[in-house]
This record gives sequence, C-alpha cells and structure tokens, in this order.
Amino acid sequence: MRRGRRPRVEAPPAADALEQELQQLLARQKELRQQLRRMKSGAGGVRKLEEKLEKQLGTAKWTVQQIKEIDPNWEEWGFYQRVAARQPAPRGRRRAAAGE
Repeated sequence: MRRGRRPRVEAPPAADALEQELQQLLARQKELRQQLRRMKSGAGGVRKLEEKLEKQLGTAKWTVQQIKEIDPNWEEWGFYQRVAARQPAPRGRRRAAAGE
C-alpha cells in the first residue's frame, strides 16, 4: 500500500481575527441601515411636501378660474411674479408669552 499525501489542513483563523471581522461587518450593517433610513425618510419628506403643495395649488387654481370668469384678460403669470414668497404661519397651540 502506498500512502498518498495527507491533505494539508489549514490552521483555523484565530478567534480574535474572526471577532474583529464580525465587529467590522456589524458596523457596516449599522451604516447601511442608517443610510437606508435616511433615503427612505428623504423620499417621504418630498412626498409629503408634494401632497401639501397639491392641496394649496388646487385651491389657488380654483381661485384663478373664478378671477378669469370676472376678468378674462387677467394675467396669471404677472400676478405670480408680483406676489412675494412667505413662510406659512405656525399651526397649533401657541406658546404662552414670557411676560404674561
């Protein structure tokens, strides 16, 4: 009987190296989850703003139709250019003033 070569047995990686690799993978997983959360919330924020704008523009378009029935020569774009943008007033309960 002829003996063949014994298969080479690789030494198992040190437990410390495996532990370190696991920690790196967990950190990477955490980063990816945060990135995914940011992406999802960003898309949702735009969607909510679009819905809000849709409501506002729906009312504005109806008002424009009413004005054009009264004055067919009314210039919509000129009016839009003249109106200054302003932030909406806060909604909900007002905080009590410091002096009251």
